Amino acid sequence: MKRTTPFKTPVDFEKELTDFSNKYKVLLADHAKRISDYFEMTCYNLIIRYYEKKGYELTVQNLRGGKFKFKCSPTGLLKNFSYFKAAKVVEQGNEDVVFIYHNATTQSAFDDKVFTTPDIVVSKTDKPAETKDYYSTKKALSYIPKEHLVSFCEAKNLTPFPELMVNFIGTVHELKPDCVSDDEDRGASDHIAPSLMMSGTFGKPTRRIQESFEKRYYVNFFDNLFEGVSARLFLSKYGIEQMASLGKKCEKVPMIDGVVGEMQNNNETLES
Repeated sequence: MKRTTPFKTPVDFEKELTDFSNKYKVLLADHAKRISDYFEMTCYNLIIRYYEKKGYELTVQNLRGGKFKFKCSPTGLLKNFSYFKAAKVVEQGNEDVVFIYHNATTQSAFDDKVFTTPDIVVSKTDKPAETKDYYSTKKALSYIPKEHLVSFCEAKNLTPFPELMVNFIGTVHELKPDCVSDDEDRGASDHIAPSLMMSGTFGKPTRRIQESFEKRYYVNFFDNLFEGVSARLFLSKYGIEQMASLGKKCEKVPMIDGVVGEMQNNNETLES
């Protein structure tokens, strides 16, 4: 098989973001030209589309000057950036509503004064809290309180390596400790489990780590997401049914050549 680089050109990312803009009928504000920013935006788009596939209605929130403004830095107040609302009618006519943010600082599950900023955050509220007790100056910190955190994803334009994957589990423990617990009685949930999304491809050692963590915890590890086939598999009925949610552990077969080939032989469609 031809080996490919984990790094994507700005032109390729710009095309994906143009498609995103056209789909949701929004203009994108100007952003930095860092490849890591583009990769985060692409992963954000994948999470938006995941919720669409799960039957949620997605609506754009907080356009800035008529444009969708991504938050490409941990700093800045959330109220100054755009995000998505996802809503779906569930049991007994109740509505499940969440808000999907880019680079939203989130409060620790254990210590109210400890914060970190995942690349993608799913929140129960669209009214972030603020504090002026975080920085040494009186600058305000905008954050999602721990009681409103639903899930989160990290997007890394990197080849998977052990320390990255182990550190991610540390973040899960700090923000969503129930996802690394032994509790099996969790109830149904369509919300995606905490996920690490990477552009590079697993090697044999990191594949073992992935399989071990996904077997033990309510987490997902996705590799090779700069390749079209991996993104399509992520969003296919097959892929979505196999990945971990907050209600069940991952059930997917490792995404290696044999799996993709077997799916194609069975004439299964990878939905775009």
